[in-house]
Amino acid sequence: LAALGQPAPTLHEFVSRRAGCEPLVPACARGAFLAEWMKSHAAGSLDPILTAARAVKAGTFDLLGSGPVALGPSPDWQRDFKSGMRWDSGAYSLEIVQTPDRGHDIKVPWELSRLQHLMVLGIAGAVTGDSSFRLSAVQQVDSFLAANPVYRGVNWNCTMDVAIRASQLLVSEGYLRGEGTPSFWGRLLMSLLGHARFIRENLEDGPVRGNHYLADLAGLYLCALGLSEFSESDSWRQFSRVTLEEEMRRQVHPDGFDFEASTSYHAFATEMFLFPALFGAIKQDPFPDSYLRRLEKMLEAVAVLIRADGTLPQIGDNDDGRVLIFSQYHRPRRDWRPLLALGAYLYRREAWLFRSDDAWVEGVWALGEPFIQWAGSLRSPLSPPPFASQAFPQAGVYQLGAGSLQMVVDAGSVGQGDNGGHAHNDTLAFELHAFGREVLPDRGTGTYTPSLRLRNRFRSTRAHNSIEVDGEEINPIPEEAFRLIPADHPRTLRWRTGLHYTYLAVEHRGYHRLPAPLVHRRRFLLDHRQGSLALEDRLEGMGHHRFQASFHLPPGWDARPDDGGWSARQVHGEAGLRFRWKKAPDGHEIRVEEDLHSPSYGVTIPARTVRIAWQGSAPQIMRYRLVPFLGEGS
Repeated sequence: LAALGQPAPTLHEFVSRRAGCEPLVPACARGAFLAEWMKSHAAGSLDPILTAARAVKAGTFDLLGSGPVALGPSPDWQRDFKSGMRWDSGAYSLEIVQTPDRGHDIKVPWELSRLQHLMVLGIAGAVTGDSSFRLSAVQQVDSFLAANPVYRGVNWNCTMDVAIRASQLLVSEGYLRGEGTPSFWGRLLMSLLGHARFIRENLEDGPVRGNHYLADLAGLYLCALGLSEFSESDSWRQFSRVTLEEEMRRQVHPDGFDFEASTSYHAFATEMFLFPALFGAIKQDPFPDSYLRRLEKMLEAVAVLIRADGTLPQIGDNDDGRVLIFSQYHRPRRDWRPLLALGAYLYRREAWLFRSDDAWVEGVWALGEPFIQWAGSLRSPLSPPPFASQAFPQAGVYQLGAGSLQMVVDAGSVGQGDNGGHAHNDTLAFELHAFGREVLPDRGTGTYTPSLRLRNRFRSTRAHNSIEVDGEEINPIPEEAFRLIPADHPRTLRWRTGLHYTYLAVEHRGYHRLPAPLVHRRRFLLDHRQGSLALEDRLEGMGHHRFQASFHLPPGWDARPDDGGWSARQVHGEAGLRFRWKKAPDGHEIRVEEDLHSPSYGVTIPARTVRIAWQGSAPQIMRYRLVPFLGEGS
């Protein structure tokens, strides 16, 4: 009560006063209307929402590759339920030290305690009229508050997760009003004040300021908007707003790409910049044009790279992180279409809304009637837009695209100001996607700290569609989970795109540190009409070396060598790929090996990889053609 800007004699009076105020998300106050509108206009979208709500109401969660796990209506908030490891709930949070490489994952209790399932319970209550959904949410929040006092336990160890949790509580609040006693709401508001103060006092502003710091700032800004009754809120708002503007200039390249050297973290950071701008506009606190212009470029990069299933090509790390989830809790975390739906409304970009496909309903539940009116004024296109070639030169990300064919090449630095915390050894590597399918994917992330061996396997050179020399990494991997030592110095030599062809030439010097130095140059030529790609690898320098080129197949594909190179196809499906030599290295050997693929964080499944190995003296040249096909091919 002492922190209030306008005094209240009792906590009960403050709770009553707040209950009559507009929530952070105004649409929440119109939940019954939105539910009826959705029943009339998009009834099919409600089934997955209700299914997800029933699961979490019963205490069943599926997080970070766990599969559905029954944790009960009051989970053990300090436990990694995948490994069984439990942290001391009474420990001072800032003295808890992560212990990597011991099989447990501190991200699991953090992820559960982000409370990103609350909104779907509130929406289910509005749709069904069944108050037990909202009551379940209130009971889970109360359970969390009782077990996690401020500065105690593992869930106050990482400010980013505190910020995401505070934001999710505030955006869910409007849907949960009407349930819970005044004393519950008093405990929640006291905890939210503690959340905001914790964020301000424990900003992750160390030497590597990345997505964690962005989450802190975004969460503090939303706390300022959502807790405006407190006298500190204006200082939170001014600080976080100015600092978000600074980080937009520092962390986002002029081409609109985030500096973390990861496509998933690019989209994650885009969310962190988007939600303050979106709710700042709603609350009459608009961000400056310079901020909004660069944010628009960030969203445009997502729109350019996104596939029909909502995924982005995988460059660098992915840990399934999201900032705010409204109605789409059931959707795979790598599906970024809800982000496009919300960005489409902020910028009134109808093409982005159409790319969001069935995730457009996120805009209804997050923004309400203004979104409904805008979306209802648009006409749907007849067919989805084709891929197009586009460069993000400061980030070193290049898309060679035509029709249904998409090749994305990473020719950028390790990111994070050369720290490389979320980068992989994927320099000059590519992902190939065609006919709505992965054809030559990136192997993914696997995990972070539970196993450094697995972590390093998935960020190694041989886990990417690139070339390994003498068994060395492109960039040395230190004994740290979140760092690469930059040695590659990638450079774009030429980029040209026209009506019928797209051409890219790039190089890296990661092998220049070898006793006999080498430079790897890779050239790509996309034939738009034939839907094929010609590649050339030149390894120039001196000395005798061992070379190994890797081509990673999706799960459920197999390959076999043949007279012209090798061919691969789906075991149960019609898609395939032909690899045809134009110039093969002398004495090469083609092997098809059993491998692992990680489609999302915490998940690994079998897959096959084609390896081409040879030895020889530099320079070496390898030329080949990649032809994706359906049916028997050509």
